[in-house]
Amino acid sequence: MTATETAPRVVLLLFRNGAVKRANRYAAYACERGVRVEAVVADGQRWGRALELHPSIRVHSLAAAENRMPLVWLYETLLERLPGGLLRRLDGRVPGAGAAARVHRRGASWLRRNLFWRVYGPVRHQALRRPAVRRLGRLDLEHADLVVCADESTVPLGWSIAKRYPHLAVTKAADPQVFADRPVTTPLGEWDPTDPDRPKRDPYLPL
Repeated sequence: MTATETAPRVVLLLFRNGAVKRANRYAAYACERGVRVEAVVADGQRWGRALELHPSIRVHSLAAAENRMPLVWLYETLLERLPGGLLRRLDGRVPGAGAAARVHRRGASWLRRNLFWRVYGPVRHQALRRPAVRRLGRLDLEHADLVVCADESTVPLGWSIAKRYPHLAVTKAADPQVFADRPVTTPLGEWDPTDPDRPKRDPYLPL
């Protein structure tokens, strides 16, 4: 086996974009010491303003799986996509269609905050666990060394992983210092996810 294949492998679980900054710090420290870091992210909803994940992290995306879930798909299709698309097509052809489209956008935004997220938000962590568990085989967790629940909402998925892979350490402690005894082998240098001229990272991989 090559040194890369035998290096420790860590899988981070992130469902909330607020955990990205901590995940980036973890990955930068660990990857400099030869650790392979991957992440499973729920970037289908409320992820638009999230920082980009560090280019050293191999990222698996649950976006497509989340957006196909019945509650999410029905809400977005019936209340956002269909009426919004119809009004855009009518704009310029039917008097008042443009104004109606603007009213629809404001109303859809209000409904998303005050209806959709009030219903979906409290159950999202459990709803996401199901499609994630169905896709665990694609992560090759038999050959992982550690799974880190980087935010509280990923704990149910972490429990499911621990039950399926009893040999695998699963923890909420995102502490890269566990690799402090490993020498720095690949200095990464500074990387700013807000820098518009930063090197582009590989696209997230659909899970």
